[in-house]
Amino acid sequence: MSSLAGLLRAPDLPGSAAVRWTGVGRLAAAATLVLAASFQLAAFVIEVQHSKTVDRLEWIAANPTRANIAKTFDLLAMPFLFGVVVVYVLLSRERSRRLAYAAGILLACGMVGLTAAQGFETLEFALAEDGRFDLTALSDVVDNISSAPAVAMLLLFIPGAFLGLLTMAVALWRSGAVPRGAVLLIPLFIVTDLFLQQGVLGHAIALLGALWIASAVLLAGRVASSV
Repeated sequence: MSSLAGLLRAPDLPGSAAVRWTGVGRLAAAATLVLAASFQLAAFVIEVQHSKTVDRLEWIAANPTRANIAKTFDLLAMPFLFGVVVVYVLLSRERSRRLAYAAGILLACGMVGLTAAQGFETLEFALAEDGRFDLTALSDVVDNISSAPAVAMLLLFIPGAFLGLLTMAVALWRSGAVPRGAVLLIPLFIVTDLFLQQGVLGHAIALLGALWIASAVLLAGRVASSV
């Protein structure tokens, strides 16, 4: 029972870096975490997921309004995702400085790659909706793109996000600033989203983790007010 209790609460709220933040800072950090995850989940819920690129392009062409709303949420999430990196580093750096900064650098690279991928997909959406392009040929190009910029984009995104999230999970676990159960949701998100390709479920897990960590950040304000 004690182990379960340790997973369900922040073990050391008084030692959390968020105690020394201003009330506005804690609210901004909590909102950043929740909005980033909410926008990403909204994008996955709105857009029907397809395993084949050509099926996705055909859906986009047939449902341009819905597709554009989904991609808009994807893009709106990006500034908040960069903010999430900053919040995580600030929460974890006091007890794991080198680990937190290394994770922050990796995650920042991942977010740069994801931003580039969002731009690539925005153009992809526009071409699919245009009506002048053969969608089978377009999907073949998308699936087989191997130019140097595309490779750089993928190398920034996939290794940066994957290794960055895992490293940050370790740093957050060691920080004691957030519930360890919430930290365990980070690798669960990776497995569900990346390996099982369950985008909606994966980002629902990410939102749960964001809400959990955001609550710990806000609860640190109670500790600050009692000091």
